Amino acid sequence: MSEYQYYEWIAVDRPLTEEELEEVSGLSSHMDIATATQAVVTYSYGDFKHDRRAVLLKYFDAMLYAANWGSRELAFRFPVAAVDAKAIRAFCIEDRISLTREGEFQVLEIDLSEDEGSDWIDVEGILRRLVPLREQIIQGDYRALYMAWLAEREADEDEDDEEEETTQPPVPAGLRKLTAAHKAFMQFFDIDSYLVKAAAESSEALQPISDQALAGALSLLPRQECDAFLLRVLQGETQVGSTLRKRLIELAGIEKPAASRRTPAPSELAETAKRFVQEEQRRVQAEAERKRIQELEELSKRVEPTWTWVEKLIEQKQSKAYDQAVALLVNLRDLAVYQKRLPEFESRLIPLVNRYTSRRALIERLRNAGLAQ
Repeated sequence: MSEYQYYEWIAVDRPLTEEELEEVSGLSSHMDIATATQAVVTYSYGDFKHDRRAVLLKYFDAMLYAANWGSRELAFRFPVAAVDAKAIRAFCIEDRISLTREGEFQVLEIDLSEDEGSDWIDVEGILRRLVPLREQIIQGDYRALYMAWLAEREADEDEDDEEEETTQPPVPAGLRKLTAAHKAFMQFFDIDSYLVKAAAESSEALQPISDQALAGALSLLPRQECDAFLLRVLQGETQVGSTLRKRLIELAGIEKPAASRRTPAPSELAETAKRFVQEEQRRVQAEAERKRIQELEELSKRVEPTWTWVEKLIEQKQSKAYDQAVALLVNLRDLAVYQKRLPEFESRLIPLVNRYTSRRALIERLRNAGLAQ
């Protein structure tokens, strides 16, 4: 299998200047896309000659990297004042989830790469679907971080229960109702949906903040701060909206998304997820059985025509016709078992088989289906 590497960066807070765009365009001869808000580089051989993290830090606000040997990385750049570093670090795991101060920025990196590789997914365009997570994190919504933390802890078989109790972050609100960005995040990192469903049982409902409540808080904003926010708007600072929203929430006394009062250990969640898987398997099996019984009930209305058609198919002496004939005989046998009339079926099958013992291809198919000795 040939190698494939995919790099993508997106600018959120402001577009690149003409000078910056020229610099980004010259980073690689493999540059597929280079605009004021996006850059994409792909490699089927060779490597990107620059530090992808450094490119993020200098020019962009979001980065995605994937390789077909199992690498999966997502990173966001935030203005230092835009995020609660202490809250985010509760989800950090060494070499997997990290938040690092770099001058005027905080860089959040999530690396859940598989050591032994994983199924490849089409990653083109997925960063656009993941970018809304950045704003959610700015607003104190840490559902994506919790899912990443949970997936990594679940994969860490050496983690003992005692350490889980002392280091795990609280279950964030809103896990019962995930956004499209969360679903894309789970797809990209191949996070077990049943594990998230198990955690959701301890997750509080996410309470939306109304525009009316935010508007009411505007009157509480001191004039000096109002002027400062307006000046930042005039200066083209796109992050000002998020910063103002956070300040208004603070002034209005609106609580951040509530965390669960109870934080189940990953081992407990794994057991619950296992139960969900088993329940789903039973549901699927029951549904398949229901459909099969429905098919058999329909077949019971046309038993004689089916036997006639079986013989006509056999007489065609063709492989495809043999396959169809054997499939019909299997259905007739299943119907006989369902109706507790198997002896009647066998009394018709045995003479039919005996008539065609010279048809080796047919007899082999019948034996493989358990219809002949």
